[in-house]
Amino acid sequence: MAFLLEDENFSYSNTLVLKNINLKINKGEKLALLGKSGSGKSSLLKHLFEKQKNNVSYIPQDLSLINKLSVFHNIFMSRLDNHSSIYNLINLFFPFKKEVNEIKILLKALDLEDKIFENVSTLSGGQKQRVAILRAKFNAKRILLADEPVSSLDEYLAKKVLEDFFNTYDTVICTLHNVSYAIEYFDRVIGLKDGEIIINKACSELSNDDRNTLYYVCE
Repeated sequence: MAFLLEDENFSYSNTLVLKNINLKINKGEKLALLGKSGSGKSSLLKHLFEKQKNNVSYIPQDLSLINKLSVFHNIFMSRLDNHSSIYNLINLFFPFKKEVNEIKILLKALDLEDKIFENVSTLSGGQKQRVAILRAKFNAKRILLADEPVSSLDEYLAKKVLEDFFNTYDTVICTLHNVSYAIEYFDRVIGLKDGEIIINKACSELSNDDRNTLYYVCE
């Protein structure tokens, strides 16, 4: 099992944002969290992250990139703990060829190879999102938690990224606004409203009423 929540509540800044959450997520599952802004889906994802920080690759909604650093260094940051402080310091000023070549391969897959040594501050919103996606991939964990990871991407790139998620990670949990992507690509959907789970079903078992409810909670 990847995660187990039993009658759990979660507060943020003294405000209750998740209420009586019961959720079991198995290893190998592909799960989409759906809901409007403020529904609690990002809080639920963050709650899951706090439970297994060392075992997951995480893409937060704000991306958490460092604008003053290059694309290369923002991606490499996800492996800082794998190396000594001296190695990381040298790599900051004189990037090692091994690291550069590995990151170039990742960037090429998402049409960013020519941006490798550009500062993140110069990138568009969609390009920044792709950098955050690749930073998570470079982190090489088996579980992915991603908060609206394709919101700034066009349909071609969004679908390419989602397909790559499932080829890269054993377990994938994403928050989304796009109901069609959730139903097409994921095993199960969780619909949230006002901090509570109102739908928890396998995509193959969704009725027309369930689908309408999901579209409603995402509008």
